Amino acid sequence: MNIAIIEDEKIARTHLQQLIEELDGQITVVKTLDSVTSAVEYLGSDKSIDLLFMDIELGDGQSFEIVEQLNLEIPIIFTTAYESYALKAFKNLSVDYLLKPIKKEELWEALNKYKKHYKENNKYIHPLTQLQVQLTGKYKARFLAKLGSRMVSVPVETIAYFFTKERLQYIKTLNGKELLIDKPLDEIESVLDPSKFFRANRQFILSYAAIKKTQAWLNGKLKVGIEPVPYEEIIISRLRAADFKKWLGE
Repeated sequence: MNIAIIEDEKIARTHLQQLIEELDGQITVVKTLDSVTSAVEYLGSDKSIDLLFMDIELGDGQSFEIVEQLNLEIPIIFTTAYESYALKAFKNLSVDYLLKPIKKEELWEALNKYKKHYKENNKYIHPLTQLQVQLTGKYKARFLAKLGSRMVSVPVETIAYFFTKERLQYIKTLNGKELLIDKPLDEIESVLDPSKFFRANRQFILSYAAIKKTQAWLNGKLKVGIEPVPYEEIIISRLRAADFKKWLGE
């Protein structure tokens, strides 16, 4: 698991990194950052981070600004000296909220909470969203999206795929319409019927109805042909290929 730490106090940053590495040898702290500016620059280009640790109060602003600017879909464990940010943190893909000074036992619990909701298909389901599906026993039947200046209700059976491009999320319908949707793909995925939709990669969630062909690709990957034609080729990773083939055969 790859982790990045965003913390402007050097002592706190070093302490947190040491605690993480002591608790789990399979975690790699790949980057430490100390500002909103540096975090936006780094996270805007690096797609390998699985989990973020974010101090809320940074020297050039609050870390919530990073989430808003990048429309982040990466789960976050917030760290802070102030309890007053708890509700806002939970609404921003927060796995947990740790008060400084960070205790080893609480950090361990936060990491376990992340792992509990982390799926093999690289998806993090926020506990509130997961609870909603569990309580209702229903998947989403339609999504509210924007077409030009109009708000449109889109039935799931008319959707070819969901995709993200340039930090925005879209619905592509089977008849070729393209609509903006104000939800991250991870949240969308968690309320879709998994027998009808598959998360191909970070950019695409595919409807079974849109898939026209599948072919072997380089290094055990798969290339998927769908209609309407997407803005880029859809490649299933070697690790996800078996799951995709199993899903196609169900």
